[in-house]
Amino acid sequence: MDELEELRRKRAEQLRQAYSRQIHGQELERPHEGARQFAALEDAIKARMTKEALQRYCAVKFAHPESAAHLIITIAQAVRMGRQRGMLGEEQLVAALKAISAREQKNGITIIRK
Repeated sequence: MDELEELRRKRAEQLRQAYSRQIHGQELERPHEGARQFAALEDAIKARMTKEALQRYCAVKFAHPESAAHLIITIAQAVRMGRQRGMLGEEQLVAALKAISAREQKNGITIIRK
């Protein structure tokens, strides 16, 4: 009987460890899933940009990554809603950037020193 109990205990421990590894592995993969989706969205939007707009976007992404992420999401929403058709020019990109920066300034806290 002792051997049988020992085998059961070992098997139960193996199952617990396998389950733990599986759960832990899934938790590690989830954050990367969002990054992959955003990268795919960014690639799709970049394919719609003219050369000048792409250069402007790369400069914004380098200087202000958060604003660039907001820009991609805003453009993606415009494409889905049908407001943006064809290639995205630099003028349209600048207009979207101005709208985003105005929104960010409106929502932010401004401290004015006298």
